[in-house]
Amino acid sequence: MSGTAYNAYLKTDTLHSLQVQVTSDEGERSFLVVCQVQELYFALISHDVDAASNHLREDRLRDATASLQRAATHFAGLNASWRSLSWMLPADFASIKVGMTKEHGRSTSLQSWKYREMLFRLGLKDAALADELTSMPEQHADLLRAYEAPSVYEDAIAMARRMGYDLPEVEATPAQDERPLDQSIVSFWTTVCLSREAKHSELSALAHAFVAIAEGLAEYKYLHFLATSRTLGARPAYFGTSGTAWLAPTLTVMPFPELWATRTGGE
Repeated sequence: MSGTAYNAYLKTDTLHSLQVQVTSDEGERSFLVVCQVQELYFALISHDVDAASNHLREDRLRDATASLQRAATHFAGLNASWRSLSWMLPADFASIKVGMTKEHGRSTSLQSWKYREMLFRLGLKDAALADELTSMPEQHADLLRAYEAPSVYEDAIAMARRMGYDLPEVEATPAQDERPLDQSIVSFWTTVCLSREAKHSELSALAHAFVAIAEGLAEYKYLHFLATSRTLGARPAYFGTSGTAWLAPTLTVMPFPELWATRTGGE
């Protein structure tokens, strides 16, 4: 065996060869590394949420909760990564964007297929987000599978039905719009979250793990909005509209909406 175990395990030679700049700007490396780190976090969160779904389908509630709690902690690292770009001003970003467009064409971080997969697994689904990846057949197929599969929230409600709770199926939440609340599901989660009874303790832990994930995602979207405001402002972005104008409506779209309604009884 050549090299050291640590470097072989992490494939550091490959890892540190992946930062290929499109400008001579010394700050571009920060942008590259942060974006790559965020990609890894999207994939990590998606992986653990998918693991939770598999546990829920097998009625392994504790294992599902552990997977979701792990996914929630990943948002701390993901969201902290934005601080490494706090130095970036409009001129810095403009230089990198020009280089990226010249080398690779128009781009936006929202083209990330792993980010879209993560949203689909959380129940925030929009078919158009998959359709835009048709130029990447393998990744497009993965996205379609995540889109068509039940979200982790749907799997949780299905498990609760198997436990004897009278609950309907839930629908996916459009990525840019809020869906109507189902009051029977609101009542279910309200009972679970307010209960002091031992029989509800495991479902309550599951509910709190869902909320932690939703909070992490909300923080990520807000930090993305702030970074876009600071570096791009209201100038037109990839979608032909202002980057901030496109992002702003997404800030209030939350996964697992009935869980949030328990705070006010769904009224």
